[in-house]
Parts: sequence; structure tokens; C-alpha cells
Amino acid sequence: MQSLPIDGLFYIGLGTIFIVTALLGFGIKQLTKQGMAGFFVLLATSLGFFFWLLLWFQEATRASFMGTIPWLFNSFFGTVLYLIFIGISYLILRRRCRHT
Repeated sequence: MQSLPIDGLFYIGLGTIFIVTALLGFGIKQLTKQGMAGFFVLLATSLGFFFWLLLWFQEATRASFMGTIPWLFNSFFGTVLYLIFIGISYLILRRRCRHT
């Protein structure tokens, strides 16, 4: 059985964090009818999971003897993707209902 490389698992974990925390944030928005409450829940949970993922990635790359440059590139690109996710989530969740 062929296993995925460590960086592939990193991006799968990142996508899983995005999906799970987005569902949680939008669910809180629906329950409380407050977009910022959903965003703060999304931000707190995704930040915790993202730091956990970075720590796991560091240990996994150390165990597999991955070089420094690929580790830095993947960590930087993952952080950029995370910031884009947070920005888009903020823009979506802060929308106000406009009555005409």
C-alpha cells in the first residue's frame, strides 16, 4: 500500500481544518443569528487546529528527514492559505441582512 507524502498529508489536514471549522462557524451563526460570534468561534478553533497541525508537520518532517527549504515552503504556503481562509470567512460571516 502506497502512503501519501508528509506534505500531502499536511494539505489534507489543512483542508479538513477549513471544512470542519467553517461548518462550525456557520452553524454558530445560524444558531445565534450573529455573524461575528460565528467568526470568533471559527477563528479560535481553526487557530488551535492550525497550530496543532504545524507542530505535527514539524515533528513528522523531522522524523522523515525532510530538508529545511521544503519545510519552510510548505509552512509558508500553508500559512498564506490559512490567512486567505480567515479573510474570506470574515467577509462572508460579517455580512449584515439588508432590508429594503
